[in-house]
Amino acid sequence: MLGQDDDEKYRIYAEAGILSILRSMMRNNSLVTCNFGHSDSHILTTVIDVDAEQGEMVLDYGADEVVNQQALKANKLNAVAFPDHVKIQFVCEGIEKIQFEEHPAFLTRIPETLLRIQRREFYRVDTPRTIPIKCVIPLPGEDSPATIEVLLHDISCGGMAVIDAQSRIKFEPGAIYRDCQVALSGIGTAKVNLQVQHVSQIPHGNGQRARCVYIDPQESVLSMIQRYINKLELERKRKQ
Repeated sequence: MLGQDDDEKYRIYAEAGILSILRSMMRNNSLVTCNFGHSDSHILTTVIDVDAEQGEMVLDYGADEVVNQQALKANKLNAVAFPDHVKIQFVCEGIEKIQFEEHPAFLTRIPETLLRIQRREFYRVDTPRTIPIKCVIPLPGEDSPATIEVLLHDISCGGMAVIDAQSRIKFEPGAIYRDCQVALSGIGTAKVNLQVQHVSQIPHGNGQRARCVYIDPQESVLSMIQRYINKLELERKRKQ
């Protein structure tokens, strides 16, 4: 999502650095989302072996055989993972199916380069205004309603901004809201813990906009959010 000039700050070319990251992902069983083609087709997988001498690595086989076959026919897979809440992004080329330890798997070349992006640098994308995305926030205290719905203003893999048009929550910096649910259209419902970082008033109204970061997000949830961002970007490009 970063521009070509911007992403050079986060790009790793050194073989030792690339191998270290891939092996760490393997040890931690980090979830990897591989997107391909001109749609939102994807496979959820993990790195299960890294062979530096051969310049190859092995990925776990996907659950859907139809999608697996589509991936094998693709020229490349765009892989994204979030080990330790840091975004790792690289391209898999030369995909083929093999048997690894008596199970089907994907064999691909070790990438020559990859991106490692800290959370503060995550790309934010505005959410649709025609069909607003809602975030359901549980509220503590017996005197409060169980939940309040706010609107999602923008989203990234590091956090999101929400709008409470009537200032029902009274956001304050540092406040933490747990088990918030965001229904990402066409993807699924992401469950996140949010911590408020900055609060601003909405011009010409009495509402608030709160910019929040995720607290201890699960890799599977970050992967879901990344797929939603990819979906929004694809829709935006189609309209251009």
